[in-house]
Amino acid sequence: MRNGRKRTRAEWTKLVEESQASDLTQKAFAQRRGLSPTTLSWWASRLRREAQEQASLVAVDIVEGSGEDTATRTVDFRVELASGRTVLVPAAFDAAALRRLVTALESSAC
Repeated sequence: MRNGRKRTRAEWTKLVEESQASDLTQKAFAQRRGLSPTTLSWWASRLRREAQEQASLVAVDIVEGSGEDTATRTVDFRVELASGRTVLVPAAFDAAALRRLVTALESSAC
């Protein structure tokens, strides 16, 4: 801790970036900055994992009113997202693809 308070995510992100840009090992950088090498390593790992997860998201085009009659389609699941969007899902769906789609839709600012 610094000044009796925990560092924010933004502060850790900046420290990890500075560590990676330095010519020092992660341990040496942490020691010079008065940081726990274990905590710095944990944050670097967490941020790397999150970046990889973001990279695995699929691109989604949101099309308003496609003109199709949803009443004539076979829908086994109706997923209503917190954003108010609805995803119609057939019974034979790829769970990993649906998870990526929902994550992308929930994180988009549209």
